[in-house]
Order: sequence, then C-alpha cells, then structure tokens
Amino acid sequence: MDRDQKEYLEIDELPEKENYTQEEKQVIMDRLNEERLIHQRVRERLDGKIQGYTEEEKSEILNLLNEQRLSKEKREEIKNKRMEKKEKYKFVSKEFYKFIKMEREYYIEIKECEDLSSRPKLVSLYYRTFEEFKKKDVLIKTEIYSEHFFISYNPIRVYFKTYALEDER
Repeated sequence: MDRDQKEYLEIDELPEKENYTQEEKQVIMDRLNEERLIHQRVRERLDGKIQGYTEEEKSEILNLLNEQRLSKEKREEIKNKRMEKKEKYKFVSKEFYKFIKMEREYYIEIKECEDLSSRPKLVSLYYRTFEEFKKKDVLIKTEIYSEHFFISYNPIRVYFKTYALEDER
C-alpha cells in the first residue's frame, strides 16, 4: 500500500477552535480519562500488580488472615492475663512486680516485663536483704500458650521453671 503525500490531510487547513462548550469539554475529558485508565490497567497487568484470584484462593487467603488475627488476639489476651491486676511495689523510684512461690522474694521491673518474649533473655531480678537491695541475673522467657514466666536461675545450665506474679489483694 503506497501512500501518496497528497492523500494526507494537512493540519494547517483545519480550522482551529479556541472556545469549547461545557459539554464538548466534558466529552474530551471523559475520552482522555478512559484512555489513561486503559493504559494504566495494561501497565499494572504487565507489572504483575493485578492478579485474578479464584474463589477458592480468596477463601484460603481470608482463612489465613482470620487465623493470624485470632492468634494475635489470643497472644494479647494471655499477655494481659499475665500482667493485669498484679500487685505493684515501689522501691527507689522504680516499680516492680513480685514473683510468688520462689526460693525468696524476687521482684522484676515492670518495664522489663513488657519486653519479654519466647526467646530467653538475661534479666535482673531484685531481692531485699537487711541492708540493701540486691540483684541476681537469670534467664527468663514467656510462652504464647502460658500465663506464667519461665525462669532459669543458672544461665549456663538452662532449666526453666514456671512462676507467676503476685495478684492484687
């Protein structure tokens, strides 16, 4: 197909229109917006941003998200049970919780209690003597399923025992 230059319209011959009515402007803007949306969708599909999921995949994703939400809620609930309504003690401008049923009265700082996780951490427990307030370093951790703290007196020979905090009277 040979194209002759004479077959093309010359743009200079078209009349230029400077003023458009409101309806014409709206039609032009709608067409431009449609073209932009089409190009945007094509670009997103090529980039892999848009994927079509089947109903089965959608339900699996929703079930997974629901399980994660329930698990997170359960962890928060157990964490709150572990530390809410516990007796607070104040020594030397710091607040402590007291462990019960330990070999002596050990106290743990409230701010350290909040940072504990299932990974063992070296924490200082405090105890009182007649003259002063002393500390002992122990390994301590929490577990997702338990309201108790797991404490190992010896950081070298790790053997965890469960202890709870003292409840309010």
